[in-house]
Amino acid sequence: MNKKDTRMEKLRDETNELKKQLEGSNAKFFDDLRSYLLTSGIFYDEEDVTEQIYNVCLDLIEAQENGQTAEEYFGKDSRKLANSMIKNFKKAGFKEMVDITLIPIGIFWLITFLSDFAHPGALKINVIEYLLMAGLSIALTCIIFSLVHKSIYLSENNILRKSKVVGYIVGTVFFASFVLLFLAISSWTPDFLTIKIVYPYDTILILALAVIFTFWIVSSKQIYLYPITPFIFLIALVGIIQRIPVMVDIIGAGNIKYLSVGAAVIGFLANIVWSRIQVKKIAKD
Repeated sequence: MNKKDTRMEKLRDETNELKKQLEGSNAKFFDDLRSYLLTSGIFYDEEDVTEQIYNVCLDLIEAQENGQTAEEYFGKDSRKLANSMIKNFKKAGFKEMVDITLIPIGIFWLITFLSDFAHPGALKINVIEYLLMAGLSIALTCIIFSLVHKSIYLSENNILRKSKVVGYIVGTVFFASFVLLFLAISSWTPDFLTIKIVYPYDTILILALAVIFTFWIVSSKQIYLYPITPFIFLIALVGIIQRIPVMVDIIGAGNIKYLSVGAAVIGFLANIVWSRIQVKKIAKD
């Protein structure tokens, strides 16, 4: 990590420790404000946002020690306070914007690549499909940030806050729509601009990507990507197995499709379980 990343990590750790001193309504005020600021957009300077959140926590602790609540110190309209802070956030630099954009694109491209690799025969990379997936990934990231951002200060009478069932249905429909769009792009994109990679170069490529991906998420501590690793490695493993004649003979050519489905289901379930454990750990910290 560079100096900026190290400083941000230190600020986050210190903020999490300081937050433990907040009590009751003050803790909730800070949690809501922090979530609102963090989801304000993906193109603000992350260091500036992290530092502002840290300063708010310090101010809240000082107010609490003086017998004041968050509302007495900052005012009752926490959303207005947050919006005024957002207006003063620094914009992310070009390099940071590129890095932020490449993360969702890279994830979508990796999933698309693994999906292509899981098919029998030579690996075919549809350039048009990958460009469309890049657009879909950026759109999905921006929409999710916006929806989470707007949901934090919903009124008590809002049906999404009053009914968890409605919120679950809306969320399910939203993600199902993107999954269907993902599948539509994968299935119906014209293949007039396709790169073909034959065995064993396709297998060498997937192994190299797996090593690079693992090294990157571990070295840069991208903990939010840890849960997706079982899915990625299981699908990659299926692709490798079906390219080895001996393994195909042992498993049976007709059973490979069941192996693919099983790997996808197990990887998906592992992702859900790991994500829940991770969320609980973060909440506890």
